[in-house]
Amino acid sequence: MTTQAQVRNQAQAGFTLTEVMVATMMTTALLAAGFGALTVTQKGARVSGQVGNTQATARNALDMITADLKLAGFGMQGLTAPVGGCQINGIPSALVPVDNSPAGADFGPDSISMVVPMTNSITAVGALWQVFVPPAGTIGGPKIPITNIPMPANATTGMGNAIPGGFLALPGNVVSIGGVAGSIIQAANVGGLTINPSIQGPTTFGTGTQVYLVQCITYQVIPPPDALNICQGSAPCLVRGAVPAALVLPGTPPNCNQVNANCVPIMDGVEDLQLAYACDGCSPTINSGNPDGQIDDLNGNNIFDTPDLVTDRNWFGTAAPFGASMTPAKIRMAQVTIVARQTQLDQGLGEGISTNVSNNIGITNVSDHNHATGVFALGDNTTPAQQRAYLQFRRRVQTRTVELRNLRS
Repeated sequence: MTTQAQVRNQAQAGFTLTEVMVATMMTTALLAAGFGALTVTQKGARVSGQVGNTQATARNALDMITADLKLAGFGMQGLTAPVGGCQINGIPSALVPVDNSPAGADFGPDSISMVVPMTNSITAVGALWQVFVPPAGTIGGPKIPITNIPMPANATTGMGNAIPGGFLALPGNVVSIGGVAGSIIQAANVGGLTINPSIQGPTTFGTGTQVYLVQCITYQVIPPPDALNICQGSAPCLVRGAVPAALVLPGTPPNCNQVNANCVPIMDGVEDLQLAYACDGCSPTINSGNPDGQIDDLNGNNIFDTPDLVTDRNWFGTAAPFGASMTPAKIRMAQVTIVARQTQLDQGLGEGISTNVSNNIGITNVSDHNHATGVFALGDNTTPAQQRAYLQFRRRVQTRTVELRNLRS
């Protein structure tokens, strides 16, 4: 018969050492498995985030460039001098395409400069950039030259804030009234702009006519090593800016990769920009090089396809097969390709801290060249070590073809 004391002793009995050790090992194993799964999940989330960011970088860069391309040439009407550095051998040009290697095998990123307008038509972000002759007055007209553009109070201050150097840097910039008549700013005050030469013509501009600051904007990829720290330690990057005309040598394009170029980084991780162009009147063998409203069918197959896009071309020269017929003013469409890479290496997907090969799809072919050859220097895809270094970064490629204004009116 079990006594009350025996029952009490049995209830108070603990675990044996063996049971405690087994329980501890099982708990440790469960915790290790849980932490391992958490580590893998966190690394997987980080990889997914980097892939998403890389995709967004390529898309955002493409959006910015194509938005400016669609406006290229707006506001140049009536101007006889180049806007900033946008010139081809001294002749004003709405587009300045630059192929990094027009004479042979293509390597390295292209660049492009274009004439684009800036304005403000939203009161929430400041004074409107508009003609202002209250209550409903006008400027200009037959035999009434325009030498001053009256604007709302502080509109010119906002205009100056939109460019490097601020308000004091406005003189020398190009201004356009309504996108149809342009001149050079000689002086600026809080109530408007003084221009020279005067705008002549029959057109009358009334209160509310939009005023545009017209600039030559350059897009360029700065590769490592970034000696001037333009990418602020994040090379490669895509930069955008208005290179001062004084830094643009005759017969050469604007170049952001120099001191005081006024270009700023807009997208980290962009390592390649490739452009190809469709023309109307670029080929001397098609309608004698005269524009006829149709894209040049360069391969003669009666459809618009990739061979009709011009690349590997020195737009400052007149070499065969297109000679002097090919000029940027005849460009009607542009195909833009962006290559963006993740900005940090992956640390594997396991529990260890290791660097794995990320870009397992191989070397990327972009537009007219093998992307890895010349991303940083000619011949940087020649050894297994160089190829492994290239493949450690995931990349995303985005391409878009857009129709251009390019001075058509």
